[in-house]
Amino acid sequence: MSEQYSKPEKILNKIVDIQQVLANGVLLFMMAIITFDVIGRNLFKSPLKGTYEMTELSSALLVFLALAITHRVGDHIKIDFLVDHFSERVRKFLFGSIEIVITVVLLLMSNHIFENGLRMMERNSTTTDLGLPVYPFLFIISFTLLIFMLTSVFKAITYFRLAVSEK
Repeated sequence: MSEQYSKPEKILNKIVDIQQVLANGVLLFMMAIITFDVIGRNLFKSPLKGTYEMTELSSALLVFLALAITHRVGDHIKIDFLVDHFSERVRKFLFGSIEIVITVVLLLMSNHIFENGLRMMERNSTTTDLGLPVYPFLFIISFTLLIFMLTSVFKAITYFRLAVSEK
C-alpha cells in the first residue's frame, strides 16, 4: 500500500479495533442483563425492568459495531465457486467493483439512518419501558456504517491496485 493511504488506513483500523472492543462490551452487557433478568424472574419473582428493550437496542448495536471488523478480516459468508474460474486479475477487479457497490449502498444507508435519527430527535422518541431516547442509537449506527464504508473503500483500492499490478 502506498504511503498516502497507509496513515488513514491505520487510523481507520484503530477505529475498527475500538468498535470491536465496544461490540465485545455490548455482548457482555447483554449477557449480564439477560442473566440477571432470568435470576430475578425465577428466584425473586422480580424481573429487571426494560430487559427486552435493552436487549433489543444492544443487539442492534452489537451487529453494527461488528460489521467493519467482519468485513476487514473477510469473515462474511461467501459463495465463490463461479469466481474461482476467472483469472486472478479479473477476480481482483470484480472484488474491487463489488467493494464500490458496497460503499455506495452503505453511504445511502448511513445517510438514511442519520436522517431518521434526526427525525426521532425532533419528535423526542423514547423507548416504552425505560424512556430512553432512540436517536443516539441511530447516530451510533450511522457512524458505524460510515466506518464500514471506509473499510470497503480501502479494500476496493487494494483490490484495484492488485488487479493493475497483476501481470
